[in-house]
Amino acid sequence: MAYIATLGEQTHKIEVQELEEDHLYRVVIDGVERIVDGRKVSGHIYSLLIDNRSFTLDVAVKEDTYTVACEGKSVRLQLLDERRALRPGEGSGSTRDGGKLVRSFMPGKVIAVLVAVGDEVEKNQGLLVIEAMKMENEIRVATAGKIKEIRVAPGQTVESGELLIELE
Repeated sequence: MAYIATLGEQTHKIEVQELEEDHLYRVVIDGVERIVDGRKVSGHIYSLLIDNRSFTLDVAVKEDTYTVACEGKSVRLQLLDERRALRPGEGSGSTRDGGKLVRSFMPGKVIAVLVAVGDEVEKNQGLLVIEAMKMENEIRVATAGKIKEIRVAPGQTVESGELLIELE
């Protein structure tokens, strides 16, 4: 899977491929390849082994923005699926439908649906949780409304751009 990461003014292309061995990934950042042993330790804590060096990451996710703390430093970056990042008008919080259609911003597996049809939701409220690359990402609504239709269920695999929930 290819991603575009924006860190401040810099943009980086990241490719991630899960290898056949458990917890091993081929990660290419701007053409530099590394094999990474990555494991989720708890809810938002990850352990990485890169070039025989161990790192513990604390990762907070809000929509497309990731805040990563490691070794006393914290960075904030935006991470988009490459196909989505290259579409005109796409990106965090931008919609052409007034925010009434909630789509997946990355491929993954639905872990939990946090709302039901008929529920009133507020702007930025969590709607569901999708696991991608061993990370759980809460999908939030861009605008207040009422849940009209839920098109996914826990355990279901979704693709980037797939319609998840429709609001009235």
